[in-house]
Amino acid sequence: MEDKIVGMLSEDVAIEKRIAAAIVLGEIGAKSARATTALANALDSGVPLLQRHALEALAKVGSKRALPKVFPLLVSPQEDVRRAARAAVASVGEEVVGTIRGRLAAATNEERRALDAVLAEVGGKDAFSTLVRGLATTTGEAATQAALSVRQRVKEADPRTRRSYLAETEKFLAAQAKARAPTAAVAAAIKILGYLEDPRSVPTLLAYATSKTADALVKKEAIIAFRFALQGDRASSKVVDALTSAAESDDRTLAQTALHTLGSLALAPEATRKLGKLLSSPDPERVRFVIDMLGRASGGEAAKLLVDVLTRLDRRYAEAAGNALFGKEDAAPVLARALLETHDRDRAWTLRNALRPLAKKLPPSVRKELLTHATNRLSAGERGWEAALDVVRDADPDAVAEALRTMAQKLVRARNADKAEVVLGLLAKSDRATPEDRYLLGSLALQKSLLDTRPASRKVDSALSVLTSLSAAGFDLSRALRKDRNLDLEHLYYVGFHLVEEGNPVGRELLEDVRARGGRAKIARMARNKLGITSAGA
Repeated sequence: MEDKIVGMLSEDVAIEKRIAAAIVLGEIGAKSARATTALANALDSGVPLLQRHALEALAKVGSKRALPKVFPLLVSPQEDVRRAARAAVASVGEEVVGTIRGRLAAATNEERRALDAVLAEVGGKDAFSTLVRGLATTTGEAATQAALSVRQRVKEADPRTRRSYLAETEKFLAAQAKARAPTAAVAAAIKILGYLEDPRSVPTLLAYATSKTADALVKKEAIIAFRFALQGDRASSKVVDALTSAAESDDRTLAQTALHTLGSLALAPEATRKLGKLLSSPDPERVRFVIDMLGRASGGEAAKLLVDVLTRLDRRYAEAAGNALFGKEDAAPVLARALLETHDRDRAWTLRNALRPLAKKLPPSVRKELLTHATNRLSAGERGWEAALDVVRDADPDAVAEALRTMAQKLVRARNADKAEVVLGLLAKSDRATPEDRYLLGSLALQKSLLDTRPASRKVDSALSVLTSLSAAGFDLSRALRKDRNLDLEHLYYVGFHLVEEGNPVGRELLEDVRARGGRAKIARMARNKLGITSAGA
């Protein structure tokens, strides 16, 4: 049966049957010399589909004897044929490495890329060594492709094999440093170091990243390799110094690479602190990148740097820093301290906006300090209390309400009505204000009122607005007004007059009280007249 199938591969048979024969020989595992020779001869057909199936069959049955005809197809114009040729050569195993090594010396760039890909697919120490040593005579894109070709094999290698790969790569780099190898070759070897994902490569990477003579491409590859070598490990102080220095480079590509690497690494608190010098860069894009990076970092050091941006650096970065601080609990105490220390009102509001979402995370002692800071300024008539008071109100509205209430009462007793009214106005805007708080605010405003009963004047009188609202809410306004020692009959008449005009029965109570207590005074006659007019109108 096998002989008959092999016979179908001859040149005088229809191409469809020849293709079918190649497929069948691969499926049945025909390893005879006659079958291998027939499949090898089929490679000379020039028909890509037949070549591909013949190569696939050879990869299964053994292609060692057919290698002279397989190698040329590594650079076939057809991708499917090239892929099948690589698999056929690699199927020979480590035996083929010596043959490949011999071909590398005279290979074109295209052939070299194909041979490097085969070496990567073969794997093993000998193949890896051949590939790495071959970098010394590789230029341009071919060197990069050689490095890329080993990535998957490196990932699949066991720890012992990877250690040998590391030793081989560092040995190559040491040799090339003396020989002044092409930049592309060194960069490719460093790329391979990164793929090994071994922290022991860090000293070598550090040497290239900080070199004063290394090409920018080499430095860039060393900086990228840190991302792989330090996975899961914190970057040392030396690595951070190297990266921050590169991030300040005039070479924007190198600087961006360093910044992205910094952003991918785990940093210790002391290392995070070193990012501060990058915030003074004249390049806005770099500063914003660092701000964003600090926003993703954990720990108090990142928070301190972001708060420093808010309070001291160029205002154009404040919004970005504020956004980066959003939800960052570590930042709450630092923001609070900055808010207590700033004398810039605009900065205070920026700090307040960043701190409000974190207000409930503030320790009680810090809340108390902020509240004291705000109330002292408010009581003294100074500016700059608003931001701190807003933050504490979000954290503990009851404490703020009580503090404002106590302050207002002290100011009333000190006969400082104007300040008391301001404080009560703040309290009245919150949902913690009691009817008594609102009444006191109305009473203070009433004491300053012109008591002008004309409709236009009453319409804009804040005292009447407050007192009318209280009455409508069920507060015993009549009793409160009659007990208020700071008010006289003129005040009661004024409020009563307004409420009568509004159809509120409390108005009649107040006017009746004024009439009864006023005796022969003019205000009593006015109350009596208003009551008479009201009764007649009813």
